[in-house]
Amino acid sequence: MRSKKLIGSHRYTKKELESMPTISQGHTSNLKVEDYNHNPPVRVWLSRMSIEDGMPYNDAVEVEHCINGCWKLVEQYEG
Repeated sequence: MRSKKLIGSHRYTKKELESMPTISQGHTSNLKVEDYNHNPPVRVWLSRMSIEDGMPYNDAVEVEHCINGCWKLVEQYEG
């Protein structure tokens, strides 16, 4: 486990995610949580994009689950 385990339907805030180390940088987002002990495995990204870039929110939080070996976006919300 590379960061704290998600509990239930906890939604990370922008402030919480910014205080965490960046595990990896994607093209538009920073990976902040990667938890393979969660069922299904989960990743949480903090977007570096804004509404001006075409995103629905500034500082969007994107939650992915690993389903059948593929990472799928399951939730996106404003950080």
